[in-house]
Formats: sequence, structure tokens, C-alpha cells
Amino acid sequence: MLKALCQALAEKPWLRLLGLSFVVSSIGNGITYIVIFSELIRLSAPATSLALAYVLSTVPGLIGSKIGERYCQRTNPYQILIVGECLGMLGLLAPFSAVMTGSIPLFLIAQTASAFTIGMTFPAMSKIFKTGLSEKELPVATTLETIIFACYVIFGVCLGLLLLGHISVMSLLVLDASSFVIALILLRFSRSRFAKNFIQVSPSQARISWRTLSGAQRRGILLLPLLALTAAPAMALLPALVPPTFSGSEAQNMALALLFARSLGQLAGPLLLNPEKFEKNSNSNLLMVSCLFAFITCYGLVPFSSSKYLALAFIFMAHLFSNVVFSLAIYTILKKFDEVHISAAMAKSYRLQMMVTALVSIGAGYGAQYFGVVFSLYLFSGTGFVLIVMLSLGERWLKQKPVNFRPEQQ
Repeated sequence: MLKALCQALAEKPWLRLLGLSFVVSSIGNGITYIVIFSELIRLSAPATSLALAYVLSTVPGLIGSKIGERYCQRTNPYQILIVGECLGMLGLLAPFSAVMTGSIPLFLIAQTASAFTIGMTFPAMSKIFKTGLSEKELPVATTLETIIFACYVIFGVCLGLLLLGHISVMSLLVLDASSFVIALILLRFSRSRFAKNFIQVSPSQARISWRTLSGAQRRGILLLPLLALTAAPAMALLPALVPPTFSGSEAQNMALALLFARSLGQLAGPLLLNPEKFEKNSNSNLLMVSCLFAFITCYGLVPFSSSKYLALAFIFMAHLFSNVVFSLAIYTILKKFDEVHISAAMAKSYRLQMMVTALVSIGAGYGAQYFGVVFSLYLFSGTGFVLIVMLSLGERWLKQKPVNFRPEQQ
């Protein structure tokens, strides 16, 4: 996969610039992410607040994805990405205020702007990839998209961990603001290098209905929500899963290191896949179930790890497996929908994923408060996994014949 990715980047200047713009933006977003969670941990925020912070870092994307979907039908998706970066820069006002006041609610609100802009960019990026890349290059698109969103934390977390404690948190937020400016410049250069024209359609033409979709299209839309069913509770509780052998500042550093290990796994996961076998792997329920079983097993062992390195390894491996599923889910949508419907399909899948994430994350947070973090993890992620297995064995909800069959793009 790494060879195919490098080849595509070398041949397409617009793709290099687009990817670089998101990497730069991700550095700043990751720094803000570290600032928010380190301050919440420092202020001894309860597990419910940590879970709520995770929810607020995702759920506003519901609104953002709807806006992104609508404007993808009528305008150049690059324009949506540029607007998203501008809104993200304005959203830094919330963490600035939160740092100055030490308010936990403000720190929670600080997550919403980033989530909103990610929701906007998700359907826009999908349309750019679908239009600008050939069908053979779609596996590269899924890998790059996964890497871009993994970079939301990985580069910023790395830099944030190095700088945290050495410079003020306000200075870290200024770095974030600078990254938005650089990303905007790179996006404009990428747009100028993009030679193909985007199809503009009316909302009625781009609309998709569950009853008219084929079984493969339905499965593609549902893969991301199914992943969230198992993964979201564990990810929401991650900062609270630090083994009890750690305490004080050591526990805080360990929690941040776990977040970093998570991002490393997210980055490395897609690179394990062979681009020649994407079609076969994307249709394998057994592969999906096996990866999610490995994910929940690794997370379940973290609280009992006697060594910090072992705990970090478990988190790394967990997200290695989960992001294999994520990459295949993105590929399935890109493969099964044409350019007219790709934005609506991706936005629909994303919104379902965010709704599932909100429900199970809030439930896991409150469960942790009353029953303990470990029990809540087993209960919610375990239940999600069991439901996925049951649905995978049945699939009758996918095999129903569509009313007005829409041919899939082959």
C-alpha cells in the first residue's frame, strides 16, 4: 500500500498539496486536542466529562456533514474545505477562553468547532477523490483519507507532548492558529492544480433512499456505524483506562501516551492492506468481525497491564485492527456509489456513525460513573460486538431486493 500511495502522490500535484494541507491543519488540531484533554485531566474531570468531551468532538459533525453534503451538490468541494478551515480558526476562541477561565464546560464546548468542520469536509473530500482518482486508485484514496484523519492527533499529539510543560498552553493554541493559515494557502494551490470538472446536480438527483439501494450499497453505508458500535465506547473511556498502578502526574502522562499510541495504530492500520485485495477484503464479514474482536480484546487488557509499554502496545494493536475496518468501509462507499451520489452516501454513513458514537459514548461514560470504567467498557463495547456478529450472521436486512435498483459503479 505504501508504494501505491507514494506513486499516486508523485503523479498528482493536487493530491500532494491536498494531503499536506490536512497534515498541517492536523498538527494544530492535535495540539489543541492535547491541550483540552491534559487540562481536563489536570482539573480532575470525572469519567462522564471525558466521555462527553469525546462526544462533543464528534457529534457536531452531524450538522456539518449535512451542510457539506448539500454544498457538494452545487459548488466546488474545495470551497467547502476552505470554508471549513476558516471556521476551524474561528473556533479557537473557545479553547482560548477555556484556558483563561479554567472552565470544564468551556473545554467541552471547545471540541465542537473541530467536529463541525470535520463533518463538512468528509463528503467534500470523498467527492474530490471520486472525481480526481481512477477506480484503480481508490484504495490509495481510502488510505490517504485514513491517514489524514489519523494525523488529526498523531503529529499534533507528538509535538504537543514534547512542548507541553515547556511552553504555555496559550502558545500551543497560537501554533494551531498558524497551522490553519498555512493549510488555507496549500488548499488554494491544490485547487488550482485540479484539472477535472465536478458534476453539479440538484438535491433531488443526489438524494439516496434506503429502499432503492442494493445490498452492497446498504452494507457500505452501515460499516462505519457498526465500527462505532464497538469502538466508540472504548475510545471515549480511553483516558480513564490508565492502569491503577499509575497515579498523579504519572497517570496524566500515561493517559496522553495512550492517546498517542491510538493515533500510531490508526496511521499504521491501512498500510497493512494490499491494494490488490481491497475488493475481496471489503466484502469479508469474517475479516471485519475478527478485527473488531481483536480490538475489544486489546482494550479489555489495558487496565490490567502491569507495564506501561504493554498498555501502549495493546492500544496500538487495537487501532491497527480498527482502522483496517475503517479503511475498508471508506473504500466500499467510494466503490459502490457514483460521483453524483458519493457525497450523500458518505455523509449519510458519517451521520449514522456520529449518532451511534454519541449514544454509546454517553452510555459508557455514565456507566463508568456508577459501575466502574472496566465494567462499562466490557458492557458497551462487548454488547456492540455481539450485535455486529448477529447482524453479520443474518444479513437479511441487506439482502432485500431494492424497489428501484440503482446500478452500482463497477
